[in-house]
Amino acid sequence: MTDRVTVDFDHHSREFHEERHERWAELRRCPVAHNPRYGGFWVVSGYDEVATVARDAETFSSRHLSEPDPDTDGIEYIGIAGVPRGGIPTAGIAEVEGVVHRALRRILNPFLVPAAIARMEPRMEATAAWFLDQGIETGAIDLVLDYANPVPAIFTMELIGLPPDNWHHYAELFHGMVAHRRGSPELRSAMANITAMLTELRDEVAARRDEPRDDLLTSLVELEVDEGRKLSDDELVSALWNLVGGGLDTTTSLTSLTLHYLDAHRDLRQRLVDQPELLDPATEEFLRYFSVNETLTRTVTRDVELGGQQLQRGDHLMLSWLSANWDEHAFDRPDQVVLDREPNPHLAFGVGPHRCIGLHMARTLFQVLIRQVLARIPDYEVDREATRFYQGNPELAGIVQMPARFTPGPIAGPSERPF
Repeated sequence: MTDRVTVDFDHHSREFHEERHERWAELRRCPVAHNPRYGGFWVVSGYDEVATVARDAETFSSRHLSEPDPDTDGIEYIGIAGVPRGGIPTAGIAEVEGVVHRALRRILNPFLVPAAIARMEPRMEATAAWFLDQGIETGAIDLVLDYANPVPAIFTMELIGLPPDNWHHYAELFHGMVAHRRGSPELRSAMANITAMLTELRDEVAARRDEPRDDLLTSLVELEVDEGRKLSDDELVSALWNLVGGGLDTTTSLTSLTLHYLDAHRDLRQRLVDQPELLDPATEEFLRYFSVNETLTRTVTRDVELGGQQLQRGDHLMLSWLSANWDEHAFDRPDQVVLDREPNPHLAFGVGPHRCIGLHMARTLFQVLIRQVLARIPDYEVDREATRFYQGNPELAGIVQMPARFTPGPIAGPSERPF
């Protein structure tokens, strides 16, 4: 193909969101195409093409760049992804490159390697059991608000060195920003709390400078990134914002969407109950199937050909991890959950230098949360009419609330709160 292939769709529209699997399947017929909307951007939807972009950070940069947005609802949105900015700092790990990015990953890695996460797993089990115990005797619980939301939030806060008792405060803001549509009162309410939270994070940075502790935040404060230079307050707050946001939402969303799916496919749920060893491959399959981080943006740094299309320096791309993970050329029966799928080279955590550094923690927390449910309330039934999904965020999928009922059981977790 030598001529520019053009498509025209609004990925922020409710219609596209509701039909996105069908639309992505159509787009994969030409896996790199140009969309003139939002100032113009390239849509990358094929597995091979998405992986190529993700692996080449020099050509396809993740460095944050603001783009003009046609909406005028009082909130600034960032580029083609449409992320509400409104004073939000750049994602200080995902949106930086070069020496700073490498230094950040180097300092984060010891806290997130499998051995470090394995040491946390017993407390993860105890914490998940404690939250399940809060509703176990009544036979009712909201599987998102009372379970899948708090557990990842608490361990994200603890990992960083932030007060875990504050998890509500942070979770409400981050979930509110990604769960609600542009212009909605819920989004505006969440955004109104950003300034106060940034002040809190700056205060935590200042406290570590005055009194260092044995935690990740202190390691970030003391990190030297380039010839003895330490991160500025703005850079530290950006990194913290990225860590908190990444840890709070994605595992919660994967867990809640999986529990919702297993409620509708009870044969698969029973297989997982009867064959607990399937949870390992099933984890990879649910990561592929839902791809809760659905899209990501990149900027072209040099003229390059991709998928038969000629891209120019300064062009913007939107990658669809979801589309790549449903690509018929890469996966057999991609629209079905195959619990023991093998091989399963999904891209749910990304690939290349910006691959999700928290993947081991995410996998472990997800398995702990699912295992507790399958072992203790295997007959749960979701109230589908009361369940509320994210309202069309093109970047992230998830569930806002999901009440469920089940046969009451005995308290089995720790007698005292484990966090």
